[in-house]
Amino acid sequence: MHSSSPRRHSGPDSLAAQGLLTPRGPVQPSPADWRDQVLYFLLPDRFSDAQEHARPAYDSPAGGPRRSVFAAADERAWREEGARFQGGTLRGVESKLPYLRRLGVTTLWIAPVFKQRPDLQTYHGYGIQDFLEVEPRFGTRRDLRSLVDAAHRLGLYVLLDVVYNHSGNNFFYKDGSGQPADTLPYRFSPPYEIAAWRSAKGLPVGTIETRDDGVWPREFQQEWCYTRAGEISHWDCAPGQDWANPANEWLRGDFFDLKDMKLCDDGWQGVLELLIKVYQYWIAVSDCDGMRIDSVKHVPLEASRRFCGAIHEYAESIGKHNFLLLGEITGGPQVVKGYLELYGRNLDAALDLGEAPQRLIDFTKGTGNPSAFFDQFTGHSELGTHREIGRYHVSVLDDHDMVGRQRARFSAVSAEAATADSATATARRYAQVAHAVVIQLTTLGIPCIYYGTEQAFDGSGDGDRFVRECMFGGRFGAFRTTGCHFFDERHPTYTRIAAAAAVVHARDAAGNALRRGRQYPRETRVEAGGPWRGPDAGQGQIVAWSRISADASGGTEVLVAYNTSASTARHADVTVDASLHKPQGAAAMRVLYDGDAKGDAPPPPPFAVNREADGRAWLAVDLPPCGLIILS
Repeated sequence: MHSSSPRRHSGPDSLAAQGLLTPRGPVQPSPADWRDQVLYFLLPDRFSDAQEHARPAYDSPAGGPRRSVFAAADERAWREEGARFQGGTLRGVESKLPYLRRLGVTTLWIAPVFKQRPDLQTYHGYGIQDFLEVEPRFGTRRDLRSLVDAAHRLGLYVLLDVVYNHSGNNFFYKDGSGQPADTLPYRFSPPYEIAAWRSAKGLPVGTIETRDDGVWPREFQQEWCYTRAGEISHWDCAPGQDWANPANEWLRGDFFDLKDMKLCDDGWQGVLELLIKVYQYWIAVSDCDGMRIDSVKHVPLEASRRFCGAIHEYAESIGKHNFLLLGEITGGPQVVKGYLELYGRNLDAALDLGEAPQRLIDFTKGTGNPSAFFDQFTGHSELGTHREIGRYHVSVLDDHDMVGRQRARFSAVSAEAATADSATATARRYAQVAHAVVIQLTTLGIPCIYYGTEQAFDGSGDGDRFVRECMFGGRFGAFRTTGCHFFDERHPTYTRIAAAAAVVHARDAAGNALRRGRQYPRETRVEAGGPWRGPDAGQGQIVAWSRISADASGGTEVLVAYNTSASTARHADVTVDASLHKPQGAAAMRVLYDGDAKGDAPPPPPFAVNREADGRAWLAVDLPPCGLIILS
């Protein structure tokens, strides 16, 4: 959609409004432990407009010469549409809550819903013009509260994506000739002058006359709220540079043309207090259960500590005692660790960006050494102790930015078998992407699914837009289509994820072990009498790991085995915990999930646990290409 909805402005225009922080209704308690949750990240503009019933479903061609009947007739027009608002809404998200619940999702992470500039196409939500209003193209504050309430009724939680490092492109700098400029090169001092505010039509104006002009609330209509240092050009540390120094360029400069809030220089505490009140207000209005905080690397450590502390204190005061604050922190393990340290932090968890997603991809596709993935959870990694605990990191596969890696979804770069049989190759790709998510579900950390991954979206290209396809159809549909939707609950990727998620969510000993248990990579051998090897020998072979938790029975082990080859069936003998599988009697492990099972097939027989003379316990596993099995 190119036309905007009427610009509705029912929210307060000042942080001095009475009753701003009074909850608007009943308050939903926090979950007991966020390790029990499965997150799902979506962009409101790209997810659903609640009109899918009026469109056909995608026809899912198996590959080869056949082309989808919904393929965009004009490739250039399709590409250009990706940079514009498409028409997704909060009501659309609410309409798809049952779809998400059946997938196994328990928590929605929703990209920013706050009001954007009417003259700019910041469909992603990160260019805020009015911090106290919902973006009209997405809906209203009432729509937001309705969505959160509906999620809570279904047993789901909601994280709002928030931005306090910067505002939108809401004013013009004065350039060297005295003319207005969108952005200027970074300089440490003196601050640039503001030449004019940006009007609703994108023109420079001296005064803010309507809620679509400049920036709101009123308190942000003051020069001292902004660093005014120009656009960042150096985004990372030079060798020997202190990454935490508040004078660093990436802590003071504008995020491209998005204007930096003053959180470093004199007077920053006053600006921060205003921003804190903004997001306390949204907790009161929406009853959200947590927040994902954007661009944490660009916020000084002290400002982050104070912001998170104040948000936690407010949430606790209204009955939310485990309100999640999840940070997006780029810049490497040292930076992430700095914002998570126990005695200096108030962030609860960080998105595991950087090398971690690529290691997961390489492991799943058999293109890298599996040890590189499992070493992340040990002392070999700077963040190993945080990942090992499991509650401080959120695992990521696909996402909307792909920071530091190729802008391509998992399914875009295929490692399937080299075969002329395109139907077989596609089937294996569907299994492979599903099992990448299942690996997230069954290894340490809080798993996060990016919208469309469950439908094997394969977006890629030279910009962010190409990994932000429309689920509901529109003019920028996935797979370069228009006019069809992708909410297919029979898709092989969706059904596999849903089946594995049901095992993880089960309120039994096996489910508890998968959510909270200790993690152990398992030694395997590929033939009788052969050497036992760890994950370092598993590239292109079967790789296995256990999750173990103590319980009244003495302990429960859940074993996960995955074939990293996309072209060849594999066999392996897999080690299990001998102390939990006593030699007396016929020890066996039952199948909880088999990625190759047919829906109407009877459950397979249990796997017998064998013994070596030295006491090692093991069982024999055979898996098809990209196959995965869960046993307990």
